Amino acid sequence: MDIMEILRTRRTFRAFTQEAVPKEVLMDILEAGRLANCGANRQSLRFAVAEKPEDVAKLCELTKWAAAIPNGAGTPAPDQRPTLFIVVLQDTSIPGHSDIDVGIAVAGMTTAAWAKGIGSCIIGTLHREKTAQFLGLPENLQIHTGIAFGYPAHRSTVVPLKDGQKSYWRDENGDYYVPKYELEEIVHYL
Repeated sequence: MDIMEILRTRRTFRAFTQEAVPKEVLMDILEAGRLANCGANRQSLRFAVAEKPEDVAKLCELTKWAAAIPNGAGTPAPDQRPTLFIVVLQDTSIPGHSDIDVGIAVAGMTTAAWAKGIGSCIIGTLHREKTAQFLGLPENLQIHTGIAFGYPAHRSTVVPLKDGQKSYWRDENGDYYVPKYELEEIVHYL
């Protein structure tokens, strides 16, 4: 795929096959995070990696999935959990940590994964205190975001946004539909 095709098709996935993410793909994902641009070249991001099914399951239990889908229907079933979970951390002993730095790194990591056919779900709602305890983090490492990775077990498709309805939904097959504005609706040319 060329980069625009990767960006057009890289969506959020919340159900995964149980095929493990290959080690070389994991290393590409982490390398994308390491190489990400950051303000003042601070390099304050760190990454906690969970690959063992029991560790991934525990992290899944400490997260809230798909807030827009009622009754927890967006939470993966035990046989559809991700096979890799990365928690993005910020080293608070390095001054000036930034949400922008995290965003750049996470975008690169999820794009690198999708280029290899690995889907992802960026998760902001983690039980931070319990997750920090589970990971055994020192005080200077602050949890920012979780990212679930795995081979997708469903499709996720962009559809035109209609009547201002931005909420995504699932169909009877478990496939996701994500409404987006058309380009001409969000760009202002001078």
